Amino acid sequence: MAKKVKKPISKPKRKGSSKSKKSNNFITRLIVIIFVLILAFFLIFSVFRPIRQAQKVEKPASQIVEKQDKSDVNPIGKPKTEEKTAAQVKKEEKAEKKAAETKAVEQSIKGTWQSTTGGAFLTMDGKEYRLDFMGVDSDLPIIGTYSVDGDLITFINKKDPCKNVKGLYEVKFNKNEIRFKCKSDDCTKRRATLPTEWEWLDTEE
Repeated sequence: MAKKVKKPISKPKRKGSSKSKKSNNFITRLIVIIFVLILAFFLIFSVFRPIRQAQKVEKPASQIVEKQDKSDVNPIGKPKTEEKTAAQVKKEEKAEKKAAETKAVEQSIKGTWQSTTGGAFLTMDGKEYRLDFMGVDSDLPIIGTYSVDGDLITFINKKDPCKNVKGLYEVKFNKNEIRFKCKSDDCTKRRATLPTEWEWLDTEE
């Protein structure tokens, strides 16, 4: 009889080994891809971050320059001057005209004047005035100060009569004569004497 040959016993194939290898390879690739993506993200972030910071720093500076350009209308080095209105110019011109008139009146009334109606002399030296009366029975002189504002003169007596009483007069010139027009004066003696024509008396002769 012939002997039966024993067939080699083949080991049973493990199910799922190939599948596990494939899954392991997939997981490995996935991990590598994720790692590469993360690395690329960090590289991109590190490059763009300083650029964004530089842009943030430069933006306020440009805004400041724009604000300065808008506010600085006048050229550099030239001070800003306020434009005067027509009313202000007119007011200044009026004040200058009045100051010139005041100076002219102050200079013109200096000296000694004699009343054309007779009986009194008026002396003005720039600050003080004196009214002297003629005659044996004449009254005491009136002494005081005066101030000029344009063509108006304010008289104030130092002593009686009418001590410290103000009198306001308008002065008018006519060649070598002046005339006082009373505006307001509570001093009876002064009000009765000043409103007349006064002729300039040349005391140097």
